[in-house]
Amino acid sequence: MIPQGNAMQKQAKVDDVWTISELVRPGPASGADTGAHSWKNGLEELAIVGGDFWSLAREIRQHVDEERTEDSTNHVERVYETLRLAVRAGTLGTGTPLIEAEIADALGVSRTPVREAIQRLSVDGLLSRRKRGWEVKKLDIFHIRESYEVRMSLEGFATAQAAIRATEQDRAAISTMVRERGALRFEDLSRRMKTNRDFHNRIFAASGNERLIDLIKKNTQYYFAQRFAQFVTKEEATLFQDQHEQIAGAIEARNPSVAETHARQHVKSTFLVFEKFYKIL
Repeated sequence: MIPQGNAMQKQAKVDDVWTISELVRPGPASGADTGAHSWKNGLEELAIVGGDFWSLAREIRQHVDEERTEDSTNHVERVYETLRLAVRAGTLGTGTPLIEAEIADALGVSRTPVREAIQRLSVDGLLSRRKRGWEVKKLDIFHIRESYEVRMSLEGFATAQAAIRATEQDRAAISTMVRERGALRFEDLSRRMKTNRDFHNRIFAASGNERLIDLIKKNTQYYFAQRFAQFVTKEEATLFQDQHEQIAGAIEARNPSVAETHARQHVKSTFLVFEKFYKIL
């Protein structure tokens, strides 16, 4: 049974609460992201900023009911994305058994799309076999290190491409985002988390390569996102912000090699902090 009150899954209270319907509304710097990508981005942000699996399930069920869709393929995709992001964000903790009937009931779908989604997650390497069914794969620091190393290459290249391809509007938006994020209070955890993803997503979008963006998303780890953000010290948060400013400056100067170097170092710095966090789990 998926624990509904597990202490590990309970997230600290955040200053702001978003719903999927709010998150999918394009903002002034979000570009023209609509449809499936917009829905996925909304779910991604909701998973990252906190809440447990059941909160996510309620939101997604309400969203599906509002759309009144009967597309079974669409159901599979939504169940898959909900579970994938719940696993990566830590809202479905490592070692949690996935019970088809419970998930189907929570998401308001039949067991068929849940079964198909679970099979896809197993192929992704996010699940492990148990005596009966599947469970969320336990954290492996070596696997996580490999993911970060892949991210260094992918995100570094995407940032270099952004330095080459970014429009004037992109460059202005990136500079504004990093400046506004720098003005946030350290205690404003939820906003710092959301603006962090907004900043990087805007850069990736400016790369002009959708396949690259999809690869980055598939390799991004959000394990225990809220708890990890709480673990970061003021000094480390300052370092991350300095690196953001260096990345934005290189993009503004249209210097792809420097932009790539700063982006790769930023991913490496994030992993080094996560490595310390992993040791206390």
